[in-house]
Parts: sequence; structure tokens; C-alpha cells
Amino acid sequence: MRDHCHSKTHHGETTRGHVIHWAPLYEGVFGRLLRRTHGAVVDLAASSTGERVLDVGCGTGSLAVALKGAVGPTGSVLGIDASPEMIDVARRNASKAGVAVDFQVGLGEAIPLANGTFDLVVSQLAIHHFPDDLKPSAFGEMYRLLKPGGRCLIVDFEPPKSVLGRLVAWIVLGRVMMRINVADYRTLLENAGFTRVETGQTGHRLLSYIRGHVAK
Repeated sequence: MRDHCHSKTHHGETTRGHVIHWAPLYEGVFGRLLRRTHGAVVDLAASSTGERVLDVGCGTGSLAVALKGAVGPTGSVLGIDASPEMIDVARRNASKAGVAVDFQVGLGEAIPLANGTFDLVVSQLAIHHFPDDLKPSAFGEMYRLLKPGGRCLIVDFEPPKSVLGRLVAWIVLGRVMMRINVADYRTLLENAGFTRVETGQTGHRLLSYIRGHVAK
């Protein structure tokens, strides 16, 4: 998995961000590992019954399915991903789980939805796929799509602190992943308009979070 190399185009639209087209392999390799983190992410999201949630870079949809359980039958979850292959797998996963989640192919930096549509926007292990010059657009879209009082939760990779841990992570994940740090997203969130920005640990190794709020 060195350097997280992917194709950079997808059906219908183009993005300069990385797009994963090997969705079945991704699901087989990472799906079970990611599902172990979803309980913590759902808790951090603090979603409530009836809320409308957007999952940006939803991948194979397992987090979106977990979030649907939190918002209940009166709430809704939309997952978007630039990869049609990921969306196909996500739809199958939701169908197998018997959960009503909407999945659409879409770009995180340009989401064709109305302002103030959602109560919560989440994104897990997706923002690092955006080139640095597209990240402001992605965070700007998240802010635009949230209602007053809405929240944004980003969960992403954070390199280990120890020398040995960093060496092992570099060998397994590659040099590109080692440059990722959730704390670096703080300025981007604040520039997009988010307030009360905070960072912390998810309770899972190598994953940290940053959370921001839209003023009421």
C-alpha cells in the first residue's frame, strides 16, 4: 500500500484528488479494520435522532450505515464519493444491512446541494486524498452545507509519536501518509468559518479527529 497511489479521474466528472477504483479489494482489506473504529466515530459525532448527515468520501459506506443507526428512521444519511466503484459497494453493503442510506457519486470540493442542508458532516480517512489547494474548497463546502449550529467531524491519519512507531508506519504506509496530520486542518476549518475547533484522539491507534461548529 506504499504511497496510496490511485487513479485521479472518475466517471462523469474529474477531480485532481485521488480516486480509489479498487473498491472490492479496499473493502476486503480495510473494511473490517475500519468497522472497528465506527463506534468511536459515531460517539464523537454525537448525532441525534432525526438529524440529516453527510458523509464526505464515504468509501464503501460502512460509516454511513453506522451513522444511520444513530439518527434513526426519522433521520437521513447521504454518502458521497468520487469513485463509482466505491459507491457501488456502499449501496450493496447498505442493502445487505437492510439500512436506508443514500449514496451518490460526487466531489467533496463541489457538492451540488443547497446551503444549510445538514446538521452534521463527517469525513473519515478521506481529506488526505485532496490536494492541498483543493482542501479549502472541501472545507468551504462542508461549512456551506451545514445549518446554523451544525457540526463537522474529520477523522484522519496521524503518524505515531515514537521513533519506532514512525519507522514501522513509514514502512507499511509510505512517505505520503507520514506527512498527514489532523492538527494541520485547524487553520483550514477556521478559515472556512468554523468555530470552537478542537482536536483529540479517537481511541484507535493512528486515528485522530478534529471537530468544528457553525455558529447558531
